[in-house]
Amino acid sequence: MSEASSGPAPVGAGLDAKSSGGGTGRSTYQSEAMGGGVSASRLTRRTWHMAAVAGASAAGMILAACGGDAPAAAPTAAAKAEPTKAPAAPAPTAAQAAATAAPAPTVAPAAAKAPVEITYQTFFPQQRLDLLAGSFKVFAEKNPTIKANVVFDADHRAKLATQMAADSAPDTFIHDVWSAAKYYEAGGILDLTSRFAVDKIDLARDYSLIGIEQWCGKSYAVPFYVTSMLLAYNKDLLKKFGAPDPWEKWNGQWTWDDFLSVAKQVTKAPGADSPTGSWGLVMDGNGIDNIDRNLQVWMTSNGGETYDVPNMKYTLDDPKSIEAMDFLVKLINEQKVMAGPDDWKKLTDTLGTTDPFAAGVIGFRQESTGRLSVYAQQVGDKFEWDVVPFPSGKGSKFIGHSDADVTNVAAKGKNLDAAYTFAKFLGGEETQGALAQNKLLIPALKKAADDTATFLKPPPKHLQAFVEPLRSGQFRTSFYHYNGLEALRVQNEQLKRAVMKETTVKEAMLEANRAANAQVKFGSCRQTVTWKARG
Repeated sequence: MSEASSGPAPVGAGLDAKSSGGGTGRSTYQSEAMGGGVSASRLTRRTWHMAAVAGASAAGMILAACGGDAPAAAPTAAAKAEPTKAPAAPAPTAAQAAATAAPAPTVAPAAAKAPVEITYQTFFPQQRLDLLAGSFKVFAEKNPTIKANVVFDADHRAKLATQMAADSAPDTFIHDVWSAAKYYEAGGILDLTSRFAVDKIDLARDYSLIGIEQWCGKSYAVPFYVTSMLLAYNKDLLKKFGAPDPWEKWNGQWTWDDFLSVAKQVTKAPGADSPTGSWGLVMDGNGIDNIDRNLQVWMTSNGGETYDVPNMKYTLDDPKSIEAMDFLVKLINEQKVMAGPDDWKKLTDTLGTTDPFAAGVIGFRQESTGRLSVYAQQVGDKFEWDVVPFPSGKGSKFIGHSDADVTNVAAKGKNLDAAYTFAKFLGGEETQGALAQNKLLIPALKKAADDTATFLKPPPKHLQAFVEPLRSGQFRTSFYHYNGLEALRVQNEQLKRAVMKETTVKEAMLEANRAANAQVKFGSCRQTVTWKARG
C-alpha cells in the first residue's frame, strides 16, 4: 500500500529537514545521537537529522553505553619536607621504594566507539515517514550506539529482489509480501525465534497476524501493521437522497439487496446540481482487478472461498465466488451503480482528483484504513462519513479481508543485533502508538489497535468495525506462494474480459482459476492459517 498519508500533525514535528536536491526520490532518516557528520547517500533527495542528544550530554551517553571508564583523579602533590635533621634511615627496600614512588600517570580512557550503522528500507512515502518521525527520534534517544538510516525506495519490491540475489540486502526492511516465502526458504531472512523467546515476545498473544510472520514453524518477522477491508460511506450524501444509513437501519449487518437499494438511490446522472453526478460505489481497480485484496470480501461474504491453503490451489471455480463476481459485474454493466474503468477516468478527470470520495460525490468507497488520515485532512468537516462492513450474500455472514506488512532482518547482515533492535522497535509501543495516534493503518500490536483514546477514537464513528474481524477470526488474507503477483495478473486479464462483456463471468472465473493455478509454486511450507472457519 502506498497511499500518501498526512492528516494530523506529525508526531515528530520540528526535526531539522534538509534537502540535497536531485537524486532518485529516496529519502533517508538518520539517527545522529552519536554526533558527527551526515553520511547519507548522494542518491537521496532529502536527509533528516534526528539529534537525540548533543555535545557533552551525547558524550556522556556514549561513554555509559559503551562501557568506558571515568577519568581517574589527578594525583595529590606530596607535602614539602621540614628542614630538620633526622638520623639517617636505612636504604629502602625495593618493595618500599615501589610503595612510596609517585603514582603512575592515569591512562586516558579509550575513545568512544563509532555507532553501529544500519539501514532500514521501506516503500513508505515521505508523508508516512513524517508521521513516524517522532518514534524514530525516540529510537535514537534510547539507542545512542545505533545509527539507523531509514531509506525510501518507490521500487522497493524490485530493488529488494536484486539486493537479495546479490546478498546485499539492507540490514532490515519492510517485507515484500509476495516474495517472503521464497526469501524465507532460501535462508535470506533471519530466524527470530530464539530472540523472541529471550525477549518474551509472543506473536499470537500480542499481535494480529496474517500467516506470513511464521514459516516452517519458525518466526521470521516483527509485525508492523495490518489492514482490514470495509466500506467508507458518505452519510450526508445518503441523507440528501433519502437513503437509509446502514448502521441505523440494519446495524451494519446488511445484504446485497439492501446495498443495491441504497446504491440506486445515491447514484445520480450529471446535472445542474453536480457536473459529475454521483455514484453508489467505487472500488480500487474499478472493480476489475485483484481478487485477493479488492474483491475477495464479496466472495467470502457470499459463502465462497478464493483459495485452499492445505491443497495450495486457487478456488475461483467455487459457485459462490462466481456468483459474487457476477453480482459485481452487473453493478457496473446492468445496474450502473458502480463506476467502471471508463466512468472512473471521466470522474477523476472532471474533478481533478484521484479520490472522488473526498469530493463528496461517492456513496460507498472500499477502504482498508490506508486513507483514514488522508480523509481526516481532505474531507475535514465538508461532510460526515463513516465505515461499515461489506454487505453479505443471501444466508451468509460478513467475512473480512486483512493483509499486513511486517519487518524482516537480512540473515547475512553485518549488524544483526542492531538490526533486530530496530525491527523490534517498529513493533514496540512507541511506533505502534504513533500508528494508532495518526490512524496510519491498523497497528499490529493489539494493545495499540484497541486503544479507544487513539486509533478507535472517532471520527469516523465505527472504527471498531475494522478490528472486529481480526479479533473474531472471521477474515481471510491473500494467498501467499512464490508467484502470487503473477497469479493475480492472469486473473485480472480474465476479469477485465468479463467487465468488457468479451466473455461470461463464469467463463472468465474458470479461466482465471486455471491460469492462476498454473502459476502456483511453493516449497516445503505453507502460510499459517490465522483465521477461523465460519461460525
